[in-house]
Amino acid sequence: MRYFGTSVSRPGRGEPHFIYVAYVDDTQFVRFDSDAAIPRMEPLAPWVEPEYWEPETRGAKTHAENFQANLRTLLRYYNPSEADPPKTHVTHHRISDHEATLRCWALGFYPAEITLTWQWDGEDRTQDTELVETRPAGDGTFQKWGAVVVPSGEEQRYTCHVQHEGLLEPLTLRWEPSSQPTILIAAIIAGLIVLGAVVTGAGVAAVMWRKKSSGGKGGSYSQAVWSNGAQGSDVSLRDCKA
Repeated sequence: MRYFGTSVSRPGRGEPHFIYVAYVDDTQFVRFDSDAAIPRMEPLAPWVEPEYWEPETRGAKTHAENFQANLRTLLRYYNPSEADPPKTHVTHHRISDHEATLRCWALGFYPAEITLTWQWDGEDRTQDTELVETRPAGDGTFQKWGAVVVPSGEEQRYTCHVQHEGLLEPLTLRWEPSSQPTILIAAIIAGLIVLGAVVTGAGVAAVMWRKKSSGGKGGSYSQAVWSNGAQGSDVSLRDCKA
């Protein structure tokens, strides 16, 4: 018993054509064609049991997805006409009160040839740039970064320039300071996630507090109960005696 899968690329960005067939000796007994009106494994021999078709159809569709991913990777390596532009951004890393590092990133591009330079007020700063070698990203694309050390407060005078055949024109980037510190934003998000997990897991929360009586003996409690159900949330307030 032998299975054969074939994936063929199409012009442009269309999905590849996938054909999957199986043989016993020289007899073909099933076939899957992704271009069929209803893509499914079709029996070609009278002895193929009906319960065999559906599991084989699911398996063929999984193979089609894997073949498509592998084919896209091959195209990036061997087809120079398929150029993926770089995804670019600039990060800021404080060294001290007087200096910071600006790092210009280029990610997910193909082919590997790329030019990345830093300028200060339009003057080339190649001699001051720490530039890593272009390296594979593991998915058929490449990545690269270049960094410069700059005086604090002069970050906006530095620009990163990226040239690649996947770009319609060269890119010019600056560091864009965020309106909120990154650490503060991360802390707020983490707090909201933790709070949401506690509320979801508990489902019901109750808070009780005691009001002291004027005589100092006994007292009353006010109990606030908050419940979270599938239909929404509701709040009730009850008084209890101690």
